[in-house]
Amino acid sequence: MENTIVLTSRTQENPGRRFFRYGTTSGPGHLFKWVDEANSEELGLLADRQAMLEQDLAQLKQDVLDLKTDISEILDVLESIRSNA
Repeated sequence: MENTIVLTSRTQENPGRRFFRYGTTSGPGHLFKWVDEANSEELGLLADRQAMLEQDLAQLKQDVLDLKTDISEILDVLESIRSNA
């Protein structure tokens, strides 16, 4: 099993730019990705996930408020029943 490694470009076009490499240097099992581009993509995915989690949290907060209202109404009905008994 091969590991992904981080290397540094020594080309004129991208001197010092870091990249990921997995597998052979070329061919079907080859993976190449610039580190800065991979990080940017990952941050975008994390931002999307955070937005989804914030929406879920807001919905959960509303659900809790609705449950508290329901519980309060149930307690009022029970108190009314006790008072009339």
